[in-house]
Amino acid sequence: MTKVILFDIGGVLINWKDEWLFEEISKQLQMPFQKIESKFNANLCSLFESKINEKEFWNLVLGYGDKIDHKIISKTFLKMSSINYDFLNFAKSLKTDENHIGILSNLTPDTSTCIPHSLLNDFDYLFYSNSLKMSKPHAEIYQHVCGKIPSKDILFIDD
Repeated sequence: MTKVILFDIGGVLINWKDEWLFEEISKQLQMPFQKIESKFNANLCSLFESKINEKEFWNLVLGYGDKIDHKIISKTFLKMSSINYDFLNFAKSLKTDENHIGILSNLTPDTSTCIPHSLLNDFDYLFYSNSLKMSKPHAEIYQHVCGKIPSKDILFIDD
């Protein structure tokens, strides 16, 4: 029976730390991120699931007004992230006739466009929160993924 290994993108296949984004937000707002952290976290899944766009996200977090660059998430992702070629090549090396590989990742609509599609050509499965309208850590995305993969042997590598 075929086994499937799924990988997250940010923090696994791509070098990324949420703290980099939090620092950028703090710089732009000139306040500690902790002051908006609860509203940020409360609305993040809606952004990952494409229920709202980045402008709507920031309006929910900060209130209406141009207090922050609405594209700060995708701009910071482009500026700070880098491909973890060692781990990416390792992931690709696991693909055999008996092992399939895939992606399961929370991405905003804008950050999903930042990832070169050619980078993921070797992956058999691509599950993105913004396309599925579901996000980690909610059980429904894992149930959906398990329903789409014809194997019961699934390993998920996340950060």
